[in-house]
Amino acid sequence: MVKRRTLTQAKVLGTANQLIESKGITGLTIRDLALALDVRPQSIYNYVDSLSDLLDQVGLQFVQNVADQLNEKMADVTGDDALMTFAQEFRAACKHHRGLAPVLLDLNDNLKIPRTRKSMIKLYQDMFTPLQLNDAARVENTLYRSTLFGFIIQEIGGFFTLPESELDDRFTKTMQLAIEQTHLPADRQ
Repeated sequence: MVKRRTLTQAKVLGTANQLIESKGITGLTIRDLALALDVRPQSIYNYVDSLSDLLDQVGLQFVQNVADQLNEKMADVTGDDALMTFAQEFRAACKHHRGLAPVLLDLNDNLKIPRTRKSMIKLYQDMFTPLQLNDAARVENTLYRSTLFGFIIQEIGGFFTLPESELDDRFTKTMQLAIEQTHLPADRQ
């Protein structure tokens, strides 16, 4: 057994992350986490209040990491390039962290992760508003978001049978079509 003083918040969250990546977000239990850390389940509660709190903490970390990555990649990009960069980076985060992707895509209402949801909504507002893709804008903006999220859900769900390179090309072409639809009529002249 790991002695309590060697157990840390970072170790608890890191191991929870690993388990989520292998079992999915709904497959994580406090018991499995304790087993993986070689501690008693009660020891986990020194760092989290409940399974929901654990998922919320892991989700918050993930959303912050994605936000940091997006901010870095989009720092000097504008217009259509910014829309494509956002789409590519968002897709990359979901593909790289398939177990946590449902948090970003908000696919599981059973999860009680209010701080993560609030952080995720802020991420979308922070990213979409400067790109003029907020809900108050035109219907074409909904098309962009729906195309992005829908493609990723299909990809993670295994609906595509294309080789990786063809799938990447399909994603780029699909997003280019959606991006073209976001242009204001004056932009299309």
